[in-house]
Amino acid sequence: MLAVERQKYILDVIQEYGTVSVTQICDHCGVSSVTARTDLDAMEREGQLKRTHGGAVPVTQLVIPAVPQRVHKNAHAKQAIGRKAAELVRDGETILVGSGSTTLAFLHCLTEKRGITIITNDVNGLIYIEQFLPHATPVCTGGILGREYRHFAGTMVASSLSDIYLDKVFLGADAFEPDFGFLAEFERTATTKAEFMRHARKTIILMDASKVGAARSFVRFAAPTDVDTVIMDKDPGGIVASATAGKDGRSRVVLA
Repeated sequence: MLAVERQKYILDVIQEYGTVSVTQICDHCGVSSVTARTDLDAMEREGQLKRTHGGAVPVTQLVIPAVPQRVHKNAHAKQAIGRKAAELVRDGETILVGSGSTTLAFLHCLTEKRGITIITNDVNGLIYIEQFLPHATPVCTGGILGREYRHFAGTMVASSLSDIYLDKVFLGADAFEPDFGFLAEFERTATTKAEFMRHARKTIILMDASKVGAARSFVRFAAPTDVDTVIMDKDPGGIVASATAGKDGRSRVVLA
């Protein structure tokens, strides 16, 4: 197996499972541990991964600090949603992106875009853009920093967006209730998401199927028909499609 084929396999495994071991590389590629480690060392020098004892992990896993554990929950679904959402972004466009683990996965899928500007209140997102999206310009909103989830909220968010109106805003949701709408866990987060929606023609919600049905109390930031598109990995029982269709009967759900 050629080196380029081995390195593609290594990146594929890391993307899918979050880690790869020297043993896996040896077994799959039929090479010695010396060759496997040489590949990993070369890929680390190129910034493609981060070496660990006995293998490697995504470079972002160790570079971006304090990413909440929820980033890794339903990771495959979030990656699929992110890839589908990235299809809606054009080169040279300016977009609004809210905070959250699914929107962070969306940012990871924008590596091929050129000349884009990304306005966000998410600290982890800003760090990722700065480090790994050299063809994108990061713009930070104002606001009070929530230390636990590392995003900005509060009245200064509205002030920083006062002169901005764009085509698209991409938002995550903590839950969805068909008779009530899209929900955020905290009032300050819901207020910020609602403010983001005021500054874009189209609201695109990125939400995996586990968010359908609130397990505890949440705060609504949008009614079911207030959004333009909902990108999901799957829509259990067509609940979201039915609730968001509205009087026009148009499905707003896009499956990744």
